[in-house]
This record gives sequence, C-alpha cells and structure tokens, in this order.
Amino acid sequence: MRHQISRSACAAATAGLLACGRGPAVLPGDPSVTPLSPPLALRQAYLLESWGASAEDTTVTFSGSEGRVIVLRRGSPDNNLFARISFPPGSVQPAGGDSAVVSIRPRPGLFGIDLVTTSTIGDGAELTFSYAIHFVAPAGARDTYGSEYRFERFLGVARLEGDSTLVFVDSRRPASDVLAAPLPGPGRYLVAAPRTAPSLRSIIW
Repeated sequence: MRHQISRSACAAATAGLLACGRGPAVLPGDPSVTPLSPPLALRQAYLLESWGASAEDTTVTFSGSEGRVIVLRRGSPDNNLFARISFPPGSVQPAGGDSAVVSIRPRPGLFGIDLVTTSTIGDGAELTFSYAIHFVAPAGARDTYGSEYRFERFLGVARLEGDSTLVFVDSRRPASDVLAAPLPGPGRYLVAAPRTAPSLRSIIW
C-alpha cells in the first residue's frame, strides 16, 4: 500500500495548492488527460510495474455485430480488476464468418497485455487498466519525476511495435487510478512513461 498512500497524499496537496515534491505549486491542467508522449524506444521508457497475483490468460469468442466487454481480474486472494477490454457492436470485423476470437495474455509483473486476434478492430474499441492497489513505480521513476504522483500523471498506454518502439495512444483517466485508451488493433500494450520527464505544462511542479 506504500505507493498508493504516497500518491494519494500528493493528490491531496494538489487540491490544497500546496507544493508536492520540489518547486512551487501552480494550478494544474485537466487531471483526466495524460500528455501524449512521442514514440520512444523501449529502453527510453519506464514501464509501470505490478505486484500481487496476475490475471489469467483468456480467449473469448463473440459475435462482431453484438460486441463484448472482457473483464480481467487478478487471481485469489484479492480478485481486483486488472483490465477491461470493450468491443462495442460493430467495432470488430471477424476474419471469416460471424464470430470473432480474441485471446488476451496479461504480462507478468507489469500493467500490460498481449492481445491476439485475426479479426479487424475498428473505431470504438477501448482498453482500460486499473492500478489502484498494485501500482509499483519502477526504479528511478520517482527520482526523475520528483514524486510518484507526477510520474502517474505522465503514464499512458502504448503499443509495442516490432522494432521495440513504444507508440503511445491518447489516454485518459475516467476515474482515479484508472487509465483508458483506444484499442487500434492486436499487439502488446503497456502502461509506460518517458524516462526523461517532459515539459510539465499541465501538472503540479
């Protein structure tokens, strides 16, 4: 719980316009939006780590015209939400026939998944990660950003390309400790932030 408590304390300081970490406090920007990072080599990013039981691999078959919401929960004893993948009706075009087959494999020790399908994924599909309890800032992230709260504010969902480049997609926070992003297609998706802190134009510094 150490990471969760430290981030909550920093958020409370923000609400009171107090400095958290180093430097003077300023009015924050929209806390529901994460600044979009340019593509980065994998070695140039911090990957958000996770402790506790992992969610299990799953394969789901469903009608593309009806859509499906796939919920991944961690194993016992906590059974907390890990990720949710939403396919609205018509957002998936099966490769053959009427049914789409989607396989999801959580990445051990990370907030990430591998999504495998031969179907075409269109507009409307969305991937959501929940990290309220199992958040672990990787080594060096706190020093780079000054606090875990600031590090969290720059986390985004990125797809790992074949050349080991992370391509970030627009990410938002529909709720506290929840990160959501469009799902443009199959691949490996990871929650990450740049190893070099970007311009902090939209957050407390």
